[in-house]
Amino acid sequence: MNNLILSGGISHPFDESSAALATLFAEPGITSTIFDDIDQGLAALATGDYAMLTVNALRWTMQGEKYDPHRQQWAFSLSRKQRQTIDDHVSSGGALFGLHTASICFDDWPRWQQILGGQWQWGQSWHPPLGTVQARMSSTFGELDVGTQLAVEDEVYTDLRCESAINVLLESVATQQQAAQPLAWQHTYGSGKVFYDALGHDAQSINQTSHAQLIKAAARWLRT
Repeated sequence: MNNLILSGGISHPFDESSAALATLFAEPGITSTIFDDIDQGLAALATGDYAMLTVNALRWTMQGEKYDPHRQQWAFSLSRKQRQTIDDHVSSGGALFGLHTASICFDDWPRWQQILGGQWQWGQSWHPPLGTVQARMSSTFGELDVGTQLAVEDEVYTDLRCESAINVLLESVATQQQAAQPLAWQHTYGSGKVFYDALGHDAQSINQTSHAQLIKAAARWLRT
C-alpha cells in the first residue's frame, strides 16, 4: 500500500515524527512518501496513486494576533478542489490516518470533522502542558487489550468536538480535566477507513513501545 504523508507546521518536530511514522508503517507493508508542501501533496493524492493518506501537519487559518509571526509562512486554507480530493479519497474507500495536530488542520472546513471523526474547536478545545500522559485502552485493538496502559511524554487534547459514531480505543484523564478524553479512535467515512491518534507530539512519543504497537495495529487495520 502506498501512503502519502502531509507534514509540517509550527511548534512540533514534524520532520522527525513523519519519518518515525513512515518507519512504523513500513513493518505492515505500507510505503510512505512525505510531502512538506500541502499543495503538492494533495495534487499527488488526486492522481489516485495513493491508497492511504496520513495527515501529520499543523496547517490552519491561524486567526488571532498570537499567530501574526507565523501566518504568512504557515496559514493554510484548502481550496474547493483540494477539499473534494480528500473527500473523494476517503469516501471512495481510501484509508486516512490522522496524527495529533491533524484535528487542528483545515479549521474552516466543517466536513473535516465528519471525515476525521473529530476536530479541534477554537474557544473550547485545549490541552495541559507537555508532560507525562497516562492513558489506557478502552477497547481491544490489535495486540493491545482493554486496560493496557500507555505512559508517554505528550499532550492530552481536551474537549475536541467528536462525531457520535467513532469507536474510542484509547482514553486519558490528565490534571485539570474533569472527564476521560478520547485519544485514539476508529471511524468510517463512506467506504473509507479512518484512524485518529491524538498523541504523537514527537518521535519519542511515537516510538514508545505501547504507542508504537497501537500505530502499527492501526496501519494493519487500515490496509485490510
